[in-house]
Amino acid sequence: MLQHLAKEQVLSIVDYEGLIDSVSKALIKLHEGSGIAPPRFSTSIKGNWWGLMMGYVEGMGVGVKVVNLYPGNAAKGLETINGLVILFNGDDGSPLVTIDGGSLTGLRTAAASALSVKVTNASTKVLGFIGAGEQARYHALVFSRVFKVEETYVVSRGERRLSEFLNYLRGLGINGHRASGVSEIIERCGTIIIATTSTTPVLNVKPRPGEHVISVGAPKPVVEIDRGVLEGADCVIADNREAVLNEAGEDLSNLRLIDLSEAIAGEVRCTVGNGYTIYKSVGFSILDG
Repeated sequence: MLQHLAKEQVLSIVDYEGLIDSVSKALIKLHEGSGIAPPRFSTSIKGNWWGLMMGYVEGMGVGVKVVNLYPGNAAKGLETINGLVILFNGDDGSPLVTIDGGSLTGLRTAAASALSVKVTNASTKVLGFIGAGEQARYHALVFSRVFKVEETYVVSRGERRLSEFLNYLRGLGINGHRASGVSEIIERCGTIIIATTSTTPVLNVKPRPGEHVISVGAPKPVVEIDRGVLEGADCVIADNREAVLNEAGEDLSNLRLIDLSEAIAGEVRCTVGNGYTIYKSVGFSILDG
């Protein structure tokens, strides 16, 4: 019988440093030509996003994932991201295991974000969160395991979700504070994580020099960062250039996007300094490797 790893099992066995290393290696393999990541199929069903994707990484097998995003589930106390991943043997095509897609999506998204922090040399001592949903939780979890995080400042539209997230942060051993607004987050934080379903920009003010912004809200019609903020960045990194150009809701026309794999490989330098940096993620199949 085919083994299935449920969410609880995934979270209990994950090696966080190993997770980030695996995502890094998968991105490098794709960059070197030993991986395949076709454009994913996506559609909307009753206003909720569904995606179907597959990817192959040499030595890691073939992964196929179906995933959905139901923002309205939050008000019902249900998971907003659900999915299923099937891992196949890349040599003979036999199925190896099925994995809960919601937790895998959350973990790999946060792992790729962590890689963007590493390549930009951004500070994670004080984190800012705009949005307090599932993606924010996965980012807090992964970042708390691989970086030194002392404090966080959070803004969220929902008071209940904000309170629950602050309690979650305390459980991770992180001091969490309610921020008065985005301006306070910009004032206090070294890295800002935006994880929302907003269809209008939530970051309209340029960050301070030395700050790193991570935006994982996607796909269209989600828009998190104002065009002027994007234009003012020293550099903008994409988890995958083609995927971001096709699926991000932000206006990225005529902007130079650096592929995360290029930054990891050291081919392009994008570090915080006299300006600020931005990482935009929409997710794509290789990250699930």
